[in-house]
Amino acid sequence: MPMKAFVDRENEFAIIRAFVEQACAGQGGILVVEGPAGIGKSALLDRVTAAGGPATFIPLRCHAQVGQLEAYGPLLDLLAQMEETRSRRKRLLRRSGESFRSRWPELLTLVPSFGPTLKMVAETLSGPVPGAPLVDNRMAARSIAEAVLLTLREKQPVVVMIDDAHRIDGSSCAALSYLSSALADQPVLLVLAARDDELTDNPPARHLVEDLCLHDMARRLRLGGLPVPAVAELAQLVVGRQPSASTARRITEQTGGYPFLLQYYFSEEKTRLALPAAAVTLGDVGNELAGNSNPESGLADQVGAVIWARLRRLSDDDLRLLSVASVQGREFHSKVVARLVEQPHDAVATRLHRLGKETRLIYPVEPDDWDESIGSDRYSFEHDLLQETLYRDQTPSQRRERHRKIGQVMGAYSQEHPEPPQEIALDLVRHHRMARDWLAAGRAAHDVACRLATTGASTREVVAITAQGLDDIRRMRGSSEADRLRAQLIELMLTASELSWRTRPEADGTVRLEALSTEALAAARTAGDIDLEIRIRYLHGKVLLYTRGVPAALGPLREAWERALHSGNAVSILLAGCEYGRQLPKADVAAGLQVLHQTETTVAGLPEVANNADPVVQRARYMLALQLGISLFDAGQIGPALDRLRTTIPAVRLRAALGLLPIGLNYLAQVEAAAGNLAESEALLTEAVELNDGSEPDGWHAVNLAYLGTRMTLDRAEPAGLPLLEQARAEAELTWQANLAPLVANLYATSLIAMAATNPIHYDTARQILEECLSETRRTGMRRSEIVALSLLGRLHLAVGDTMTADGYSAAAVDKLREVDWRLAAVCVEEVLYHHSRIQEARGDGEGAHESLRLARAEVLRKAGSLTGPARERFLQAVDLNQRISAGHG
Repeated sequence: MPMKAFVDRENEFAIIRAFVEQACAGQGGILVVEGPAGIGKSALLDRVTAAGGPATFIPLRCHAQVGQLEAYGPLLDLLAQMEETRSRRKRLLRRSGESFRSRWPELLTLVPSFGPTLKMVAETLSGPVPGAPLVDNRMAARSIAEAVLLTLREKQPVVVMIDDAHRIDGSSCAALSYLSSALADQPVLLVLAARDDELTDNPPARHLVEDLCLHDMARRLRLGGLPVPAVAELAQLVVGRQPSASTARRITEQTGGYPFLLQYYFSEEKTRLALPAAAVTLGDVGNELAGNSNPESGLADQVGAVIWARLRRLSDDDLRLLSVASVQGREFHSKVVARLVEQPHDAVATRLHRLGKETRLIYPVEPDDWDESIGSDRYSFEHDLLQETLYRDQTPSQRRERHRKIGQVMGAYSQEHPEPPQEIALDLVRHHRMARDWLAAGRAAHDVACRLATTGASTREVVAITAQGLDDIRRMRGSSEADRLRAQLIELMLTASELSWRTRPEADGTVRLEALSTEALAAARTAGDIDLEIRIRYLHGKVLLYTRGVPAALGPLREAWERALHSGNAVSILLAGCEYGRQLPKADVAAGLQVLHQTETTVAGLPEVANNADPVVQRARYMLALQLGISLFDAGQIGPALDRLRTTIPAVRLRAALGLLPIGLNYLAQVEAAAGNLAESEALLTEAVELNDGSEPDGWHAVNLAYLGTRMTLDRAEPAGLPLLEQARAEAELTWQANLAPLVANLYATSLIAMAATNPIHYDTARQILEECLSETRRTGMRRSEIVALSLLGRLHLAVGDTMTADGYSAAAVDKLREVDWRLAAVCVEEVLYHHSRIQEARGDGEGAHESLRLARAEVLRKAGSLTGPARERFLQAVDLNQRISAGHG
């Protein structure tokens, strides 16, 4: 056995010590310490003994042997121990076998004072001995009790601890019953430590304990599993390192907090486990402890012995009932078990209730609404290892068949009683998967992921579930339904994970995003579903935008839009129109806005239920409203843009549908800043940044960090904004999304140029960033970011005195703006024109500078025309750029 470490049990220890002190004061009695195997009863008694005190502590144990020779077993052991302490010359030695039977009466006569009485008892128990008188059993029990009491008086005060008392023989129970009435005024404490769930198998022992407690002649103390803090403390003692709180919780759930299981786990596994500071992965801990560990370690055998010590007392029918229940999991439903064993639910419910009360292997769980709706009790196994031991005691084919039936039963209940709890829905997926019913597993995974997505669950959860469902579908042969599910799962997975898409090629040169969207497109075609194919085609175009840029994306997006219009399906028009109208402004703002308005008009009558049933549709509905807001802004209509975005954001906050909130907050922050509401803009960006939990790189988190850092450096000349921009660029590098990474690069360069007045070294960093950005935007066709990079390079070169180079870059930016009729998404036309006028003035081109300023003023006034009252005045007077344009160069 590995080294024992003792933790916790302070309350239980104090209770026993209080009984010890009462006994020492002359108020003896009996204390029953109960608990299942491995719960730490023996360790607690050892600790009480080690603590010592004025009393004499006598530890005893009941043995597993059966038969007449075990009669009065622990009490004769007690007498033998007392005899050994009395005299070295004469000692009572217990033997086993025929030689002991024949010598027992003679040996007992060596015990002074009560030897003759014990001799008669022994002769009766040993069988006929020539010339021996017969002794009544009651007289024998009374004689043993009197002998024990007489002997104990020589050592008072005394504490007798009988461990494994669930094995005690009936004769000893009779003697203890007589003895109990005499202890009240004696300085003697008798402690019986027993497995309460095994007392049922020993009627004399059970009747003794019940009778003593009923007549207030004994007290009961039940031990439970160690709490989480104690488990962590035990790990520190055995392994030498504290686990994290979450790890300690998981270990406690696995073992039920049983000290025996914990001691073996930590001692045998400490080299492998080493309890890292981060959470330990315990998915296989149950496998290790339940029978899949290294056989040389002996751990599986030890743990199995402890668990089966409790299970072996079950009848075959009860064991089968719990075995079936273990397939459902740590928690299970009586009604599901009844369906699997094909027995009336009432009978099964009764048996489970009885098992819970008599064995404590299972316990009832407070039912929730779903349990009540299906009319079932819910139970939990005492701990994971118990459930896993039962589960692994079944053949693989048994487990698969039972998983299949559970999946069918739970699936039927889910249809009859909609909206099962999330854990039930996820469990349904697991059962189908364990049964290798791949189509059912994929279908359930899609249903669960859709439900989670529409309720604003973690996108990571949605992505993980859809990925598992996709893996299940890929395991089966192709069919129309399987292909449809494959396309739908990929659609949902990509939509949910858009914020964290990574576009860098794999080692083999493929881009995972493109491979997935191509797979989905092929599956949609094979399924023969025209509307699904339209949906996947627009998704494929979106992926190409992120991986290859605008030119590669607009073709598939336009094709999806045209097919949707031809089909007349409102959902297809919403999905394709939203995305095409979202990306088209990167090449043509007016055309993109027209597509968005047309989409909004076409789908105005789309029932609200369509939003709730499909998270992709729900997301598109909100995205359409957000995109109309930002596209109105790009078109110079600041007032309408503010109205629409301010109206939409509260609804998005409530639904948090598939990661739209970071995008929506960014859009509104841009418009608020342009309107002169800088504090509001910074607050929105701060909220958007805090939405990310830091678990993985996120393209829009990088964008929001960059905008927030820029607000800090430009509006407040706050150097602390630069670290945010550095972080944003590093994060954008990891995801490198063709439409977002250049935005981050340009924002970072803008702030570096602004801060270079006090630290010129920033010019070199900004130049490098802008030149890389310019090269990338020309590759991907991201014209908006190309124009901004050209303008910024012009400003940078002007700042360092290179007016000729500055004019070349800035003029190129203006020319490209003129080509798109001065309208392009995410490009502030008046800003480009204003800085170009400054470069022209520095070059001595007064007339050109005047014309550029005139165009800039006209653009400011055009935008101001979309605002009224104080909002218009604030736009004209509070926005620094607008003031400088109005005043001329400054």
